[in-house]
Amino acid sequence: MTTYMRDEGLAVQLEAGVGVKIETSGAYIGHFSLARERVAGTGTKGIEFVFETDEGQVARNLSLWLTRATGERIEYFHGLLSALMVCLGLKQVDTSAATVELWDRDQGGRVATQVEVFAALMNKPVGVVLQREVREWEGQLQVSMKLIEFFDPSDRSTATEILNGSRSGKALDRVLQNLKDRVATPAVPRDDFQSPPLGASAPVRAVAPSAASLPDVSFDDGDIPF
Repeated sequence: MTTYMRDEGLAVQLEAGVGVKIETSGAYIGHFSLARERVAGTGTKGIEFVFETDEGQVARNLSLWLTRATGERIEYFHGLLSALMVCLGLKQVDTSAATVELWDRDQGGRVATQVEVFAALMNKPVGVVLQREVREWEGQLQVSMKLIEFFDPSDRSTATEILNGSRSGKALDRVLQNLKDRVATPAVPRDDFQSPPLGASAPVRAVAPSAASLPDVSFDDGDIPF
């Protein structure tokens, strides 16, 4: 005989979306629970984020690759980081050592790891726009979420509106009106990385993923193509 006991706490979490992965393009309000420095095998440096919504949904492996091994900055991602800093009221961010729990593939679980984090970017209210990207990886279709815009959750103003004093949320509306999922071709090495284009579509908003959702994709550092 098999017996299952009711867990009312988990039942409530399921309806609230606590711990559910974000898998739909749209605008979300929450905070970054992690913003750590990453260095790819190519020498490219950037920041990896974990974002958690106010409802408890989670998006992991969100990356902004900022500087090539040559020291040349990648303008598009620097623009996104600058927009995030405007929305958070920051002029500068610096790394500091911290111990966090990270997934260890060899041990098959999370282990305490000392890393360099950008503490000023973490645990502060922020709005983000995420774009779902589906791509082929090693013969399989996989999904990841991409950071494409930030906004002040108090009034939905983007960085441009904050800086020019025209806070209205209209710029965010335009972004959402043109937001749709992106199907990416296999990555190839290139030196002229640019921001991905957005096509026109009706705005969408995440609630909960379908049972047929594709798994998160987490690429090895050596796979960063720039």
